[in-house]
Amino acid sequence: MTRFSSTPWRPHEPRFMFPTFAGVESRMGFSIPAWYRPVDIRYLRSLIAGSLRKNFRETVKDLVPELASLVASGFSKKLRFKLHILSRQGDYRATYEFPENYAPGATVEIELSRLFATLKLPQDDYLVIAVMSRGRMDGFRSSPASYSMTYVDQDNVAIYRTGAFARPLNEGRLKAHVGFTGINPKIIATSDIVSSLLLINHSSDPEYAHAARPTSRLIREDGEELEADFGEIPPLGAREMSVVDMFGSCVFDFLKPFGGRGSTVTTCTGVTLASLHLQRTNDNRRTLLGIEHSRPAHMNLAGILQH
Repeated sequence: MTRFSSTPWRPHEPRFMFPTFAGVESRMGFSIPAWYRPVDIRYLRSLIAGSLRKNFRETVKDLVPELASLVASGFSKKLRFKLHILSRQGDYRATYEFPENYAPGATVEIELSRLFATLKLPQDDYLVIAVMSRGRMDGFRSSPASYSMTYVDQDNVAIYRTGAFARPLNEGRLKAHVGFTGINPKIIATSDIVSSLLLINHSSDPEYAHAARPTSRLIREDGEELEADFGEIPPLGAREMSVVDMFGSCVFDFLKPFGGRGSTVTTCTGVTLASLHLQRTNDNRRTLLGIEHSRPAHMNLAGILQH
């Protein structure tokens, strides 16, 4: 069970969770745009102008949270960063705070494998929560740019990009979620490559305690389907499952008439999940060949939606 040593983040601080993999060099990078400012006068002016057209109660509802988060985060242009390291089961392991503050135009980079060694953490698969001291002045205090995640082993480099947000996630007292639906239209299961899905059961609540239990359907081009439980994902934890893990070795014969290709639709009621889509070699090493975040692009759904 996760037990942070202190308050891990404040509501206005943008954060996101990402995985690392044992035996794979994992790097996190972030470049602060030169235009970044903690106070966006144009946004503030439009927020006030829009609020003044409403009644007093709605005006207070709109203005107070935004102004409070602005005051809480401060007015300095410089940003601070920290990392919380968790096990894939969501158990707290360590916290690292970057020793420097970073001004607009600066680049933040860290190699996680070296950091884990410095913190005397054993080589393992981890989850990391990246927290920045403030984001853009908008409704979700989103990060002013995307984080870049890079994974390197002896043969391959895999990269994806994503942003951080301070919005409520899986926090019932602030926002209830209907559920999660994730579609991957580029599943592969051949003698060379097998696709995996990694789901993160994240939350804006450090005391989050709800396990997620998704189900997945594998669909091939003729509309035939297989269905399986994805397995339980602990709170503030993650789980990676290949299509073979989920559907068994029969997946190779099932997809063989279509070149080993298909699509998955994964659903989970009542929670929102973060999704990463991996391609690995089909051998004992299961080398990471590629990784993508939050598939699919909307146009990729055209063929799926016809079924």
